[in-house]
Amino acid sequence: MNQTVKSAEELPGSFGMPFLGETLELFTQQEQFYWKHFLLYQTHFKTQIMGRKIACLIGPDANQFVLKDHAENFSSKVGWSILEPLLGKGILLQDGQQHQTIRKLIYPAFHAQAVASYFDIIQSTVEQFLDSWTERNPIFLIDELRQLTLLIACRLLLGTKAEQEVKTLIQYFSELIVGIRTVLRWDIPSTKFGRAMNARRQLEVFLYSIVEQRRKQENFSEDQDVLGLLLSSTDEDGNQLNDSEIITQSLQLLFGGHETTAKLLCWTLLELSSHPNWSKKLQDEQTEVLDSHSLRFSHLKQFILMGYLFKEVERLYPPIYTIPRGVIQDVEYAGYAVPKGWYVVVSPLLTHRLSEFYSEPHDFNPNRFSPPHKEDKQHPFALIGFGGGVHRCLGHELAQMEIKVILSTLLRRYRWQIMLGSPVNMPVCQTSKVEREMRLWCKKI
Repeated sequence: MNQTVKSAEELPGSFGMPFLGETLELFTQQEQFYWKHFLLYQTHFKTQIMGRKIACLIGPDANQFVLKDHAENFSSKVGWSILEPLLGKGILLQDGQQHQTIRKLIYPAFHAQAVASYFDIIQSTVEQFLDSWTERNPIFLIDELRQLTLLIACRLLLGTKAEQEVKTLIQYFSELIVGIRTVLRWDIPSTKFGRAMNARRQLEVFLYSIVEQRRKQENFSEDQDVLGLLLSSTDEDGNQLNDSEIITQSLQLLFGGHETTAKLLCWTLLELSSHPNWSKKLQDEQTEVLDSHSLRFSHLKQFILMGYLFKEVERLYPPIYTIPRGVIQDVEYAGYAVPKGWYVVVSPLLTHRLSEFYSEPHDFNPNRFSPPHKEDKQHPFALIGFGGGVHRCLGHELAQMEIKVILSTLLRRYRWQIMLGSPVNMPVCQTSKVEREMRLWCKKI
């Protein structure tokens, strides 16, 4: 080993208590755990979570090193292994050739042409759902947005329209989300994790029944929902997804397709409520683009200001604040040797708050993405709210379309205001805690 290269053990930071490490601090502080560490060390740092030694590598260069340039040295499967009991071995927990094969089979469902075909379903679902908000003021915003985005995901992915089926799925996914955030992972009925595992098993049974029904349809390949595309998808080598793979991939797509979109929407509405000047700008853009016409898919690309807003919310409140990878081959980065068996974490949250790339990084300023600023273009991995490299989120364009349709409908048809139980005092807050406090008042224009 080069003598100038230090061991990862010498990284700034602490391993905490034996085995448990800093697990309790992470689970109680969440995003603030990483923010406080970064403020303390101002560089890369180490930690230990549940016996795992972790090197936290900060910044766009680190993101590119881990997610793209040396991706073969790292494993997404190992990094996200904590999710496997609840979400299975879907595309997030796959590497190498297996990941490439599955990604090719899933990609047609998220191709631009397929995404465009989902517009009518999204629009009709949104219009019907938002009307119910005015009858139940105030609403718990994150809960409602999760229901809305899961309803859209169910209709797009499974083609299901039955209200009771969607209610059942919402219940299961709510229990699943709680289980993901628990430290104690005992699969017994009296624990949150046990209830989450039971919800996962019920979800599998439900999804199997849906797939079985579709297989019996002679023309299932003509269905324009994601499941129909997954059932009929074949790559150039003739590979197809079997039923078990379709269930696993569907489970992860349903989870990712509603949870991350709901969180981004939640913070989008809060920022617009806090910055009425930007609400006015977006309303003026709506008037100019639509010019009294009803919303069409072709209009969405003309919502330039809304695109800047979408990026700014992604920057300030990335759907996932860290991206973990297992180290499967020894690597050197920034003068430190990180051995096989360790884990590395790169952080959208910390990257997006670096003043070297973003001016006044804690301020809400969508104009930072407009010409001539384009602050995210200073580095290809400066904005990674949806990941990067070979594992970049396939559903990014779909999420953007969904958020634009929901925002456009709210801006044109409703007046709304968000209330918080307590002020957000820190630049980096515990988003899940704040989300639970958000209430929205809404009335139709």
